[in-house]
Amino acid sequence: MARKKEPDRKWLEAYAFQSERCAVCYWRKYRPGKRCELHHIVGRRGRDPHHHRNLILVCEECHRAYHAGISGKPLTLGHILKAKEEEDGEVDLKFLAGLKGRAGLKEDPTELPEWAKQERRRNAGK
Repeated sequence: MARKKEPDRKWLEAYAFQSERCAVCYWRKYRPGKRCELHHIVGRRGRDPHHHRNLILVCEECHRAYHAGISGKPLTLGHILKAKEEEDGEVDLKFLAGLKGRAGLKEDPTELPEWAKQERRRNAGK
């Protein structure tokens, strides 16, 4: 497997450094028990896939819930977009759609599910 180009690596490292917690459940990235991982919102293709507008920090459990589905913990693209919007103050839907070569995404930001809100309340003070 080829190594990431240096500018790509710098984007990824900078975004991971600035993020303090999982954007979905608020798990603090330095707290023991789970790892936090960078998630590419619409994948790793297009002109600028590692741009901060396409990245979000999530814990490994939320990452798995999105990609593989975890029983009782549904997480959709709309939920990820909402978490990104809350974390960064905005979400650039046009940029993200452009990475996929589309005029728009299939989903808009959607309110987070109840399980994520409960996790946020539990993790907020830790």
